[in-house]
Amino acid sequence: MCSMKKNNPSIDTLVLITNRQLLKDDISLATYGVVLSRGIERLEKYGKHCINHTEESSLTYNIRRAYRSTVKANLHSTRLPDARADSDEPDNWMRNHSSLYTLCRDTDLPFEEYLHLCDTIGSTVVYHGKAITTRMQLETILHRQPRIHMPTNLIRHWQSEQEELWITLQQHFQNITLWSTVHNEDDIKLLASLGIPNLEYVLISPIFPTPCKTGHPGIGVKRGQNLLTQIQTHYPQVQGIALGGIHEHNYQQCLQHSFNGVAIMSDFMKFAKASSIL
Repeated sequence: MCSMKKNNPSIDTLVLITNRQLLKDDISLATYGVVLSRGIERLEKYGKHCINHTEESSLTYNIRRAYRSTVKANLHSTRLPDARADSDEPDNWMRNHSSLYTLCRDTDLPFEEYLHLCDTIGSTVVYHGKAITTRMQLETILHRQPRIHMPTNLIRHWQSEQEELWITLQQHFQNITLWSTVHNEDDIKLLASLGIPNLEYVLISPIFPTPCKTGHPGIGVKRGQNLLTQIQTHYPQVQGIALGGIHEHNYQQCLQHSFNGVAIMSDFMKFAKASSIL
């Protein structure tokens, strides 16, 4: 159990989504990689610093002294600077997670630069299928034994326009971990028809209004929960991630409606930029 405020609940899975365009700065790829890696590193450490908290007053007198000299000393020595659980920093809500992934959405980059950015991100990276346009590129990523995010609209595109890529991906279904998206019942029908052996997460969106989908009011948490329940009838093991307009004032609603975690883009990019000197 994590030691934290009751109004700042733990997130099972936090998905960070990269998008250099949100920085609105003309920065080099190298600098951008530093910005991301530092931000990700900080959030990784925050997640790892959840502790099993026992009130000192509940301990018997003869072990209170040991408690003070070991548990408290250890907590003090490992705590990150300015990373107290009661911190007022705006990123505080992002700290309370068990698992962290980074979906690299910078698919506007040339493929080699995209791979380099993914390497900079490190072990938390989830590759985006949109970055892949040739069989050689697909095989390059497949050899990395990756997690690949294939949104349902991209699956449809590959099936109709890039059949070679789709067939190749299917041939490697057993060797990869796949992520996808769910917006409506049609997406659920598509995923159900594919029999994906290792479908790990579905990003259900947009939960709340978001600039990425101008004019869309958002489907709401209850509707999102209903879609998650439906996809889990076909993939009982799949976990649901709420995406779209997620921020510190509404993420708790998602956790209260059966979502395993949340995905954030705008707030993460702001945090990443603040974590590094550009």
